[in-house]
Amino acid sequence: MIGVIGGNGVAATNRLCTLVEEMKTKAGAFRDAHHPEMIIWQATQVPSRSMFLEGRGESFIPGYVEVGRKLKECGCTKLCMCCNTAHYAISELEVQIGLPFINLLSEVANECNRLGAKKIGMMCSDGLGRIKLYDKYFTAADPEMNLVYPSEEMQKLVTLGICNAKNTKRYNPASEEYPERLFSKVCDHLVEQGVDCIVGGCTDINAVFCPKEWKGVKYVDSLTFLAKRIVEE
Repeated sequence: MIGVIGGNGVAATNRLCTLVEEMKTKAGAFRDAHHPEMIIWQATQVPSRSMFLEGRGESFIPGYVEVGRKLKECGCTKLCMCCNTAHYAISELEVQIGLPFINLLSEVANECNRLGAKKIGMMCSDGLGRIKLYDKYFTAADPEMNLVYPSEEMQKLVTLGICNAKNTKRYNPASEEYPERLFSKVCDHLVEQGVDCIVGGCTDINAVFCPKEWKGVKYVDSLTFLAKRIVEE
């Protein structure tokens, strides 16, 4: 049974459940028993993962350990996190909780490698971008793959888009701060840098933005690949 540490964000976690159900149904499921058993814990009271990595917030790790242990007590045999940034502590969490995790960052890097991408544009949280955690996984998958991060100005749009994916602005297409519009601008910027693939490296992005490609450039969505891994498990 899969345990999901979610609530980061809530919309992304709800979207994950929808993706899993849709994937199973499209694969032929027609009864409830054909779908995976899952326990989703909306860990909304755990401190911000990004703010911690930015050096301006408390650690999220103790909260994730507590939630993970409770999921284990409930019978979960494998865990995952509906949050890219939280993978900063994946090894420590596996040890303290005593269960293996689906490693989303590794899955995304392997998919980009499978697609033959060499210059990858990355949209992710400020914290994850600061420590460049994704770089380690991409180098492990293929040393010839290189990540391109948005400029400082464009990264502000990524952050604003992630924040607005969590509030009422995601329902207002007329707003200049409509998150889909913000992510579109960032993707345009990354295409101008000559990338051959773009990664939606924050699960919140999928709540409002998930193209199959962007102006001829491949687009890899992290939340979609988490759903695929859950279905495979």
